[in-house]
Amino acid sequence: MSSLLVHIKRAPLSLLIVFCLAALSFSYAFAQGAALPLAVTVIGDPDAAVNGRFAVGTASVGTKALTVTGVIDFLGAGTVHNYFTQGGGNNMQINTNVDEANTVGDPSRSQWKVVMGSNLDWFSIRRSPAGGTYNEDALFFIQGSTGNVGIATVDTANGASIPFAPVARLHVETASGTSVFGYGTATTGGNIGVFGRSNSTLGFGVYGWATATTGTNHGVAGASDSTSGRGVYGVALASTGTNYGVLGETSSPSGYGVYYQGGLAGTGTKSAIVDTQDYGWRHLYAVESPQNWFEDFGQATLVGGEAVVSIEPIFAQTVNLDETYHVFLTPQDGFCSLFVTDKSSSSFTVRALEGSGCEITVDYRIIAPRLDYEDLRLKPAQDPQEMAASMPPAPPDLPSP
Repeated sequence: MSSLLVHIKRAPLSLLIVFCLAALSFSYAFAQGAALPLAVTVIGDPDAAVNGRFAVGTASVGTKALTVTGVIDFLGAGTVHNYFTQGGGNNMQINTNVDEANTVGDPSRSQWKVVMGSNLDWFSIRRSPAGGTYNEDALFFIQGSTGNVGIATVDTANGASIPFAPVARLHVETASGTSVFGYGTATTGGNIGVFGRSNSTLGFGVYGWATATTGTNHGVAGASDSTSGRGVYGVALASTGTNYGVLGETSSPSGYGVYYQGGLAGTGTKSAIVDTQDYGWRHLYAVESPQNWFEDFGQATLVGGEAVVSIEPIFAQTVNLDETYHVFLTPQDGFCSLFVTDKSSSSFTVRALEGSGCEITVDYRIIAPRLDYEDLRLKPAQDPQEMAASMPPAPPDLPSP
């Protein structure tokens, strides 16, 4: 203090006047009830400790080294203002406005806000679009109690709470467009757009669920633009056990576990699995043929040694009856020498060599070429081993999360 007085005594009169005025201004600004604004410039060691308490605003000096009541405005080199405020529920908010005229809550301009502490333990990033009524949407938020992260446009009605609860570690939701988009841009190599993995014995690497009860919706959809590509590729890597490359299931009696358009081909068997009363579940295998055939069965009764059999109209529209078709006969409750004649696209006639004396019941089986597939017979196929070699490699063995 004595050193300071020595410097004051040696200072010129003009400097003494400035020093006194500054001291008076500083004292007046801190006087109780002072109404004048306070401008403070601190020059010195930035690491110096702050002793005591300092308050800015209308409240009295707080309990912390720095207490601010009101809004803090950090003005950058341009015109962007960043405001720190206290929001509802004692949360802290950081607002970014595009220029000095854009105040907090201005509906005419777009604003961004970071909110920490809404719903007690949430963190969120929000945006209020320009134009119309000021109303903010939460776009990204973390639920502190669960650690779940949500990405969605959730209307908060310009309030602190978020009317949305993420149901997974990452929950992405949208009312339109694509919720999650994975894109591997490399044109070579085994890159992956989306990779899902589960280590659970009852888990799913990727699970899709379309919940709409009407319309044509898809739990999982796959598409490929390649002339030799695959819309959906499923492979079961285990060499033992009952595993599935692709599993399709439906709970509807009129639905399809697997539905395809175009051909269906494979190197294995095609079978239905049927539950028997005494022998458990058993495979019943499909009959294969070198040509595409549809068949129908029926029964007719000969009267006076003859029966004209009409071909079922719906069946007739699925086959080409102008091509050669086949009819097989089995007599019932007797025997006659039967033959087929007068075959047409609408009927055929069954006669007996014994003439009018033969009046018996006949089972028949008619087999006709499938419509539009009449010429398809023993079509050449690709070597299964070559196909297997062209398939993409198994997904990488990524570490568990």
